Amino acid sequence: MATTSNSYTANGSTVDFAFTFPYQNNTDIKVSVDEVVQSLTTHYTLHNATTIRFGAAPGSGKAVKVYRDTDSSKLAATFYPGSAIRSGDLNDNYNQNLYVTQEAENDATTALTNSRVLESGAYVSAITKAAAAVTTSNTANTTAGNAVTTANSANSTASSASTTAGNAVTTANAATATANTASTNATNAVNTANTASSTATTATNTANAADTKGDTAIATANTASTNASAAVSTANTANSTASTANSTANTASTNATNAVNTANAASASVAAAVLYTPKADKAALIATEPTENGYYEIADSSDIVNATWTTNSVNYTLSGIPGTFQGSSGLTMRLSYTHSSKTYAWASYFANDPEERYVSDTRTFGSTVTYVVKVATKTAKHRYNGSGHSSGFTLDAQQAPFLELNPGMTYKFDQADSSNSGHPLVFYQESDKTTGYSTGVTTNGTPGSAGAYTQIVTSDTNPTILHYQCSAHALMGNCMQMNTAFDRTAHQVIDAGNFDTSSSTAALSNTYDGGNFDS
Repeated sequence: MATTSNSYTANGSTVDFAFTFPYQNNTDIKVSVDEVVQSLTTHYTLHNATTIRFGAAPGSGKAVKVYRDTDSSKLAATFYPGSAIRSGDLNDNYNQNLYVTQEAENDATTALTNSRVLESGAYVSAITKAAAAVTTSNTANTTAGNAVTTANSANSTASSASTTAGNAVTTANAATATANTASTNATNAVNTANTASSTATTATNTANAADTKGDTAIATANTASTNASAAVSTANTANSTASTANSTANTASTNATNAVNTANAASASVAAAVLYTPKADKAALIATEPTENGYYEIADSSDIVNATWTTNSVNYTLSGIPGTFQGSSGLTMRLSYTHSSKTYAWASYFANDPEERYVSDTRTFGSTVTYVVKVATKTAKHRYNGSGHSSGFTLDAQQAPFLELNPGMTYKFDQADSSNSGHPLVFYQESDKTTGYSTGVTTNGTPGSAGAYTQIVTSDTNPTILHYQCSAHALMGNCMQMNTAFDRTAHQVIDAGNFDTSSSTAALSNTYDGGNFDS
């Protein structure tokens, strides 16, 4: 793998740390201490081209990492129609792509390493570890359930003991009542003792026996109370055991969740290097019946918008496409698919032919050239953005491009798309539509309806410049250069590129590549 980072262990005094990887911009160099990203100028500076310097030395034992994170939010160099293509700009773009690819490859390798562990000589994935953790959690949950059952049984035993104790108290109360009755009888016997001494003695003995039974009943009640207290203690112990088991189950569940999160993070990192399943166009995407998560790229993104459709009784959804994106046959759209929700999510897009990013399509071959015309909100790419109507024409998904028309050709502007309703495309000699132009021009149908179009057949008598505009609204289009009437003698010379001297020029009748010449 290519080197994209250097790692060190700080000693508490060193402030300079060197790095060995190439980079494009100083802002691409990043620094972390114990995995905490540091701020440029606040924590460190770029001491020279290959060394960073901390304002204060990192603490001893801390992990210092100097790494490259190339900006991928935009191209290093952008090319425009008619501009010179410099090798330095191309190299900058290629190096940017190379560095981003190297960093993604290293991140994917790290993610793969972090998503598995070596056990007994074999690699075990984080998903397998998570499954084992879930099994442990289920076992702990079963143990907790058993503990709860035991606690419930102990509680039932305690309730029974409490009932027995209550019964014992009732018996004791009855014995006391009996003793009171016996005492009354004894008193009565004493009162009649003078006349019935033997009867009184018998009554006294009976009273003493009843008193003894009362003492026995009280002792039995005390024993029952002791047994009830022991049962309550046992129940409390069982409850404590159940709490411990529940805590263990919660810990196991937390560990399982962390393992699943780690596996998901590893899966997300690896996703940056996934292979996309190709699909030709919108119809091929709609006909697809995926059975698992995946990634798809559609070579012809024409008319693909956020929508919901049904294939074989299954509903699918496509979402996340930016409102400013207009698909075309020259743009490939990338999507990620989530099977659980049957959802395709926007990922990115790219030009099928990279040259189309900055070279106008003059399309000089064939007898007829057709431009697909639509109406969309103007962006900064529109020549008249901020002037005239808020919407403008797009030709093959490009915002009102400048056109070059060649001799003997038929150029058809297809206005069948419904967005053209109320916006007839007409040709004029001025952008403000002062003078209309109709030579060689024919129209068909109503804009926004099937079969509607405006076309022009070029000839040697066409004006040098014509404008295509909406007849009902201002500045929705752009202009067209008619090469059939281009007066080359009126233009003496052009500067064809970057020459060594400012006086170097080239005749217009010749062809130059516009590059960097040595002499």
